[in-house]
Amino acid sequence: MNTLAKRLYNVAPDPVTLTFTDDTTLDLAMGHAEFFQDELEAEGETDDGTTYRIVDGDDDDTLLVARETTDGWQIVGEAVDVERA
Repeated sequence: MNTLAKRLYNVAPDPVTLTFTDDTTLDLAMGHAEFFQDELEAEGETDDGTTYRIVDGDDDDTLLVARETTDGWQIVGEAVDVERA
């Protein structure tokens, strides 16, 4: 099981800070985090109301983050750390 996904699930619904591969961070107020079998699906919002979706990647180490846009979901990057905000 993806350890980052499990950590995010355990922190939610509390706010989280995601760290990306380039060391940038994103603070989210979590709306939900659910496992469907072994796959995580979670959503959260930034202070400006932008919605982000977080899902497992193809392996146990990847956590992908996408931002909702008017054209659908745009991938932001891969989270490499999850912490309670």
